[in-house]
Amino acid sequence: MNIPWSLSLRHVRAHWFRNSLTVGAVAVAVFLFCFLVSLIVTLDAQVEEASQDRLIVQSAVSLFVDLPLDYQTKISGVAGIEHVTKWQWFGGYYQSPDQGFFAQFAVDPKPFFDMYKSDIDIIQGPEGSAGNDIWNETLQAMLTEKRGALIGKSLAEKWGWSAGDTIPLNCTIFQKSDGSAWDFVILGIFTKKKANVDENTLFFRFDYLQDTMEASDPDFPIGAGTYFVEAKPGSSAQVIQGIDTLFTNGPQRTKTTTEAAFQQSFVSMLGNLPLFLGTIGGAVVFAVFFSVVNAMMISGRQRIRESGILKALGFRDGVIGTLIVFESLLITLLGGLVGIALAFGSGKGIQKNLQNFFPNFVVEPKTMILGLSIAAIMGVIAGITPMLNLMRLRPTDALRSEG
Repeated sequence: MNIPWSLSLRHVRAHWFRNSLTVGAVAVAVFLFCFLVSLIVTLDAQVEEASQDRLIVQSAVSLFVDLPLDYQTKISGVAGIEHVTKWQWFGGYYQSPDQGFFAQFAVDPKPFFDMYKSDIDIIQGPEGSAGNDIWNETLQAMLTEKRGALIGKSLAEKWGWSAGDTIPLNCTIFQKSDGSAWDFVILGIFTKKKANVDENTLFFRFDYLQDTMEASDPDFPIGAGTYFVEAKPGSSAQVIQGIDTLFTNGPQRTKTTTEAAFQQSFVSMLGNLPLFLGTIGGAVVFAVFFSVVNAMMISGRQRIRESGILKALGFRDGVIGTLIVFESLLITLLGGLVGIALAFGSGKGIQKNLQNFFPNFVVEPKTMILGLSIAAIMGVIAGITPMLNLMRLRPTDALRSEG
């Protein structure tokens, strides 16, 4: 006999309020699962996509202790190094410290451009130019204009900036003697190719920072927060050892790591966040699972008499069990679809609100598929117990039931 699927649909509609609550619970669980898993995926991607040949040299004392500027020449002499650039955190803000904070770094333009060809694309060059030679045009403009800056696409969209605009930034670390703002001329806008790059970042020339501070306050100490080093393929270990050995006796000892290890250190500062987030997501799914089981047990009791009639008409036990499992699966899949729709629809809004902490947040398709799969598994398992109960019933007992 054909399976009367319409009976399952009829039950779903007949008890719409209870089933709607169950769908909502599953939707919330799947949404939270997708959100939390996406946070973990974002953190992992920043580490996994970091270059193994790009090294970061920092002070062995602390990341907040600057390294001497003459270290750059000495580092360049270590065998196996292709490019070296200074990185210095600027710490400025646009308009308001509360609303206008984003990352800014002073770098050496030429080695920076050479090191990041595989990590970023420039989509808008000097004065809005675009084309095949946009990379070299932007680099030449940066080398010509001391106030030149390269910004990420997300930053440009947030503030409505375009190539050619001049933007003022105030800074609490590097303050001019007259208290005026720093002016930067946007010469290029980039998009990321890899998750280790943040599009809410501004890069500008280190010599602009150095020359301006020396003219404003000759006694102000200028150093490099870190040195980014591009090692030849396969020579990272030797380069790391060479750099740290070079400065064993100071004047400032160094700690050199790969970019991946450097990124991992920031994740570690958050504690065992993946385990914490995973535990929360698992607990939510586990709790909702029991609510689904309870709803299906109630549904199973309400179908006792109906099951007796079907058995008396000649329907096999497998048909009876299939109907209740189908109903359970239908409810959880509806909830799962609503949940992943919420996760996908709110992805950009979440990224905007978390951009200072998780700038690369995104809900990936594989995460949504995993969330929907969990909803389906919940539905099948939740339907097993009422399925077995109904299959064990004898038609006479079921017909005498008042269910």
